[in-house]
Amino acid sequence: MEEKRNSYLVSRALKTFMFASVLASLAQQLATMTDAIVVSNLIGPDAISAVNVVAPIIALFPTISILFGIGGSVLAAKAIGRRDETEANQVFTTALTASIISGILLTLLLCLLTPEIVALVCPKDSRFFDMAVSYLHTMSLGTVLIIAGFTIQNFVKTDGNPRLVMMAVMSSTVLNLILDILFIKGFGMGIDGSAWGSIICFIFSISICLTHFRSKHCSFRLQFAGNWMGPDVMRCITEGFPMSINTLLMGLCVYGFNSIVIHTLGADGMYVWSVCLQLLMLTQLMLAGIGSSIYSIGGLLIGERDMIGLNILIQRVLFYVSISLLVLILIIEIWPGLFGNLFGGSNSGVSNLLHKALRIFSLMLLPYAWLAILRALYQMVGFRSVSIVISIGQLVVMVFFVWIFALIHPSILWWGYSASAVALIAVIVAITWVIHAKRPEYAPVTLIPQVTEGQALNFSVRLTEKDVVSALGQIVNFLQECDISKHTAYSIRLCCDELLNNIVRYAVKKHPDRHYIDIHIRCTEPMVIVLLKDDGRPFNPILKETPEGIEHLGLRLVNGTTQNMTYKYMYDQNMVYMTFLRNQ
Repeated sequence: MEEKRNSYLVSRALKTFMFASVLASLAQQLATMTDAIVVSNLIGPDAISAVNVVAPIIALFPTISILFGIGGSVLAAKAIGRRDETEANQVFTTALTASIISGILLTLLLCLLTPEIVALVCPKDSRFFDMAVSYLHTMSLGTVLIIAGFTIQNFVKTDGNPRLVMMAVMSSTVLNLILDILFIKGFGMGIDGSAWGSIICFIFSISICLTHFRSKHCSFRLQFAGNWMGPDVMRCITEGFPMSINTLLMGLCVYGFNSIVIHTLGADGMYVWSVCLQLLMLTQLMLAGIGSSIYSIGGLLIGERDMIGLNILIQRVLFYVSISLLVLILIIEIWPGLFGNLFGGSNSGVSNLLHKALRIFSLMLLPYAWLAILRALYQMVGFRSVSIVISIGQLVVMVFFVWIFALIHPSILWWGYSASAVALIAVIVAITWVIHAKRPEYAPVTLIPQVTEGQALNFSVRLTEKDVVSALGQIVNFLQECDISKHTAYSIRLCCDELLNNIVRYAVKKHPDRHYIDIHIRCTEPMVIVLLKDDGRPFNPILKETPEGIEHLGLRLVNGTTQNMTYKYMYDQNMVYMTFLRNQ
């Protein structure tokens, strides 16, 4: 049977997630950039160098939060997709507890050994060494808040509430700017003032995100029961390791780039590289916003075994990321001063070198982003070894290429970034084609499975009575082909008829022909699973929130007919999940 799946609902979920998540990531990066801009203008050029030189150490904070925050939220998203509430709660409890414990241990280490740790990445006779020690020591006091805050944000986004995270991060960013100026200029706290401003903003952001857990739509509750820590900790670490190792290596590679640039281009080169690094961080925020949908929406789709939806999601993610970065690259190529001047480029005396470097460096952003998206996708579909290859290769190969180009001539080292990204893409494409040749069920390049367990029907219909009648006919024919018992087939037909007609009549008032219902039916042993999604007004069919005008009798029949029925409202969509015994 030909399956016709429309991209409408997946694209709508992505846009809902993407808009809020990109703004949250933008605000988060702006907070970091604000620190750099404020300290460079209010304290001096050495201040931004001090912040940059300890960046490899501060990278430990998100590295740990990724292990438990993203690793745990991926597992939770898949559990939600399977409608396994117990596992989702256990993973959330484990991830949050492990984040807090790790944060406490890291705080003690950094506070006790701050000068010795900074000496690992910065010469003690450097003119900004003392400033770097002071900044790192203050930041280390907020380690628990930073790690736990990132973990909470990831779970809130995964649970379909990225808007709340956006509100929390954006408001804390505005507060961060105010506090930076107040502490540095008003109170004369120097670079410590910037660090204290960041810590206070994390407290404010966490407080807002915690309100999600009082919502009736929240999927997560703390659940301390049985052997809840050991196995789930390892699962979180395994799931989050590819991205975590990439973040950790980013810190180590920044140290490598710092060393190469200092020894080849001196202090002026270090300043230029610091500005280029801010451009790379700006790209990271786009990836964190748009690309993080792979972990949340993608995890949900994988849990539902909806590989067609996953294909649609990846295509849309690649499109939005490519368009966004092409616009950014074009702006940098035409007006590099717009970005460079934010960091004092017009007054630095090296504006020509900065503008040339920015134009060359910006060319690596698009292939770098493609690799980051593929890394996340491979992790989600189970090819963690390929994901780890990208995580390690993306940065180690980059350092190697930059070093080689610097040896050839210092002025062309900026070309090493783009060359490394293109080379690694070629290697990854070759690896995926080899995997596809050996295992044809996995698509080349994306490695998304092309088959699902059991027999599946996956299609979309418009919100019209005519299309629903046609859909019911397709469902009946599919169940006959799957040799489902007459009693079960009748029960599924009855439930789908009632729910689909309710959606058509009550879900959308204006232009229903512009909206779609996604229907996904999977026949396995011993169950038949039915999933219906629509973007109409929130409506729980389990007789808890029955809107006025909807008949109770039909819904009572549905509730009494299914083996199990659950309802979720996520990403502005109703999701009804039903299971039936295959032979009853």
